[in-house]
Amino acid sequence: MSGVFGVLDSQRNTQVKALLARMSKAMSHRQWYVVETHSDAKSGVGLGRIGIGIFNQERQPVCNEDESLMVFMSGEFYDTSKIRHELRAKGHSFRDDSDLELVLRLYEEKGAQFIHELEGAFTLAIWDIVNEELIIANDRFGLYPLYYAHYDGKLVFAPEMKGVLCDSNFRKKVDLTALAEYMRFQQLLGDKTFFEGIGLLPPASLLHYVIKTDYLKIDPYWDLSEIPALPTTLSFQAAVEETGQQLSQVVNRMARGAYRIGVYLSGGLDSRTLLGLIDRKYYPVKSITYGQKNCRDVVYAERIAKRVGSDHHWFEFKDGEWIREYANFHLELTEGFHSWIHAHGMSTLAKARSQIDVNFTGWGLDTLMGGYLGDPLLIQARDEQAFVERLFNLLNQKYTWPGIDEAEEKCLYTEKLSHQIVGRAFESLWQEVQKLSGDSNEQRAQCFMTTTHDRRMTHNFVVFKRSHFEVRHPSRDYALFEFCWSLPAEMKQNRQLQRAIISQRLPKLARVPFSKDELLLTDNWPIRTTHALAYKLKRRFNRHIFPLFSERPTLYADYENYLRGELRDWAQAILFDERTLARGIFRPEALRSLMDRHLAGHEQWTIGKIAPIITYEMMLRRLYD
Repeated sequence: MSGVFGVLDSQRNTQVKALLARMSKAMSHRQWYVVETHSDAKSGVGLGRIGIGIFNQERQPVCNEDESLMVFMSGEFYDTSKIRHELRAKGHSFRDDSDLELVLRLYEEKGAQFIHELEGAFTLAIWDIVNEELIIANDRFGLYPLYYAHYDGKLVFAPEMKGVLCDSNFRKKVDLTALAEYMRFQQLLGDKTFFEGIGLLPPASLLHYVIKTDYLKIDPYWDLSEIPALPTTLSFQAAVEETGQQLSQVVNRMARGAYRIGVYLSGGLDSRTLLGLIDRKYYPVKSITYGQKNCRDVVYAERIAKRVGSDHHWFEFKDGEWIREYANFHLELTEGFHSWIHAHGMSTLAKARSQIDVNFTGWGLDTLMGGYLGDPLLIQARDEQAFVERLFNLLNQKYTWPGIDEAEEKCLYTEKLSHQIVGRAFESLWQEVQKLSGDSNEQRAQCFMTTTHDRRMTHNFVVFKRSHFEVRHPSRDYALFEFCWSLPAEMKQNRQLQRAIISQRLPKLARVPFSKDELLLTDNWPIRTTHALAYKLKRRFNRHIFPLFSERPTLYADYENYLRGELRDWAQAILFDERTLARGIFRPEALRSLMDRHLAGHEQWTIGKIAPIITYEMMLRRLYD
């Protein structure tokens, strides 16, 4: 994972150069990784950056003329010409047009307020040598993760937890709240990690560390509550036109330049929207799909690719052997925050790197367009308890594979740990909900999905792809995000806003069914209604008379049956291994019961109860043992 890393030791007890070398080695996952460092043993400072050789090709660090400031950075800024012009007008000169040079001049001019001028996806570190102060800043959405730990008079930070754990003086202690959350939600909430003392830097943050006094402070510089409201007179059609126009401009602005562009394409809404909006002048564009033969995503993605003329590549999942091959690498990149049942795409990365430099991801577009506003029990919750209870249920049962329920939680842990863990996930969720911005349930629900679920769960798809190529996020353009965020919830419910954009701007793609329900996206109601009726009649004929009409598999990867078949011995070797049982976390009888139930095949989605346990144990073996 690209990012900045380092150690600042106020006690001067750390061999910073050696620690930087260990961190670099632990986080360099492929031969193309680029690492550059600076260390000063006398001052106790070691800083560096790690990248994959696509963005930020200039040498780092970059210093100003008197070498009083030093900058490391990963990522990129957007639309900086106006800022550069204003700085030149104030007497600043630029040695080149790099983003790092811009950070130097902005910081010289505005100090810590420099961050308000920048838009993009980035994380950066400024070492102010004169004041012996470190400043770390990230973008509004924290698109480049950064983990940090403050202990024993020092600050250690890195884009991966394992970077922090390279310091042998860090005392590892498992966070039981994180364990409880992971088993219930298959993700962590807030800024927690699996270890006490290691945190994830919040989005839109300025981290200040003064080495003389070992003083650490983290301040937010922006949050969702700052987004202004839109005029109440805005019509739905006006919202469709404005959103479509802004999204098209964002996509094509991001398509400029010499990078080879790619889109991971499915039969869903997000990837087809982005691919369809890319102007032909930026072609050739690669589209990549993976999945089992004849599944909905594979079939519909191929149709979409033909209609836009992209250079399409399909990677077939014949069985689950690819998981056995890539599970450890997936763990290495996502560090357990993402279960192995979300590793789809891992087997495509090497070939994709040979084809693309930058992937346009639809990540976050579904949330922005109202994808999580369709649950009436959440939106219409009458009080705080009802809101939290419903959100808990959705996280546990709907937003990923259904996880363990209350009874299973009580049986899962050993007697020693059960009283410390049972109920802890709900209490933690309640605390996180109290931090949400918004005056309505709709706003708070969207706030939670944006700041927690998207950031802690689904963003890991972006994290592991960044090991091979860079990623751009059209959904996180600041102006587009603010406009869509401010739209009334009723315009976005059930993603009607995005459906209308596709129907009106991309009519050819609106006539390719949506993989989720196999219905057309067009807003031509006669066509849509006729298609829906024909589809319903075919399904009923197959169910009740004779299976005459072909039905495509819903899932691109059959994890449930993989675990009953070719992955069975791999999973059991982890679940029932002496190392697993000797930890005293899970009751052996509970593990056996869950696995037996899954193998019996009488229940759906039991994999959501088992996979987190396997992943958690894999994480402990890699990062704790």
